[in-house]
Amino acid sequence: MIPTFDPNGTRYDSTKYVGRLQNILCAIDPRTLLLSDAQVKSSQKLLAEYKSLGHLPPNTTDQQMWTAQQEVAAVIHPATGEPMSPTIGRMSAFIFPNVLTATGMLMHGPTSTAAGVFWQWINQSYNVVNNYTNRSSAEVDMNVIAQSYGMAVTAACGIALGAGVLIKRVPSLSRVGLLVPYLATVAAGSSNVGLTRMNEMTDGISVFDADGDDLGTSVNAGRSAVFNTILTRSMFLPVFPLLFPPMVMTGIRKSGLIRAGGPLIAAEVLTITFFMGVGLPCALALQPQKMVLDVNDLEERFRGMDPKTGKPRDVVYANKGL
Repeated sequence: MIPTFDPNGTRYDSTKYVGRLQNILCAIDPRTLLLSDAQVKSSQKLLAEYKSLGHLPPNTTDQQMWTAQQEVAAVIHPATGEPMSPTIGRMSAFIFPNVLTATGMLMHGPTSTAAGVFWQWINQSYNVVNNYTNRSSAEVDMNVIAQSYGMAVTAACGIALGAGVLIKRVPSLSRVGLLVPYLATVAAGSSNVGLTRMNEMTDGISVFDADGDDLGTSVNAGRSAVFNTILTRSMFLPVFPLLFPPMVMTGIRKSGLIRAGGPLIAAEVLTITFFMGVGLPCALALQPQKMVLDVNDLEERFRGMDPKTGKPRDVVYANKGL
């Protein structure tokens, strides 16, 4: 059944993992990349009309309102109010470039240290674009972006290069060679997210009440947003495209079910695509995008009485970003 539309809520229950997974699948739907400016503006107009009336506009259904909310959330940045740019940095486009880089790391990367370094560079170049596009704050220092890019690339390439040299000197380590791209990606990805969104940890992000009214900025909330993003995006997500496919392909090669050459390459690309497609929503759903924060974990100014209800304020909310 279609739930009653709530402009400050989500279509599916975000307090449960399954509900968050369903919400994420809507948010990263690749079809939203094909939305025209006119379609997005029409959805924004519908949401604005609902806010003005306080109820469903005439001849409008709850389904239409949820669809409008999904389209706006997929295209419009919640902090800037502008379309997320560049388009390739949106989470709805995330799978396509990452299938390319994961395929390169797993198939081409092991052929030489230079190839491994190259694909780590490509991966971190995309990651900095994605982190910038999906930040939770409105403003960002481009000098910090440049620094985060340089440090992430250095970390990823350094691990790939060092691992390649180490495996050559100690051949027995080749048995854990599949961990190299994963560890390099985790280390670089974590620093990439942290540095790209450094201003959120130093200046804070906006927190708001249950009605969506801004209560000010919180440094503690900003730190929580960045930490949770690192946990889901940089540490958990890479497990799917970088660790599972090699295990599956080892079994396929040993079985002899698919002959070498083109068919085997196609099978590996499809395997990587499958695990990336499964891993992305599963990872993002670990934490709700709309964080519920205990006021006791935030700065003292957010504690005390809620002037709207006359009762002590227990929680506030903030956008985690993806």
